[in-house]
Amino acid sequence: MKFINKLEENIIGVGLLTSVLLVFVNVILRYILKSSSTWIEEVVRYLIIWITFIGSAVCFRRMSHMGIDLIFSFVKGGLKKTVEIFIIIASIVFMSFMFKYGIDLVVFTRASGQITPALGVKLYMIYVGIPFGAFLSLFELVQLLFKKLKEVPAQ
Repeated sequence: MKFINKLEENIIGVGLLTSVLLVFVNVILRYILKSSSTWIEEVVRYLIIWITFIGSAVCFRRMSHMGIDLIFSFVKGGLKKTVEIFIIIASIVFMSFMFKYGIDLVVFTRASGQITPALGVKLYMIYVGIPFGAFLSLFELVQLLFKKLKEVPAQ
């Protein structure tokens, strides 16, 4: 588990660092040399897709999604555990749909042979980040659900 957690965080870190550096280079190219690169914009866009979906799993693991925190601020006492479990189950349902339709998108773009405009990379390779991130999120959410269910006192 620690390996997967570290891998997720490293992918996000490297992706963010790469994105920042590429955007910085593109700003220099645009404003100093009066020429920008379209492939940089494309790489950054695709890195952000991966960062977002892998980052979602990290946020679920840490229970740090903003919407979840907002809901918890309104709920107190014994109802909080019930709401936590409901939110986790709703998130599992949502991520299941995201996983299924992400796979459908990957299959469709692979079959259609679409490629990215500037890089010429097969588009399905970019979209693999969606079901991959959804799978990681589902993995974290199921673990979290079992942890929360163990915490619920028997009645």
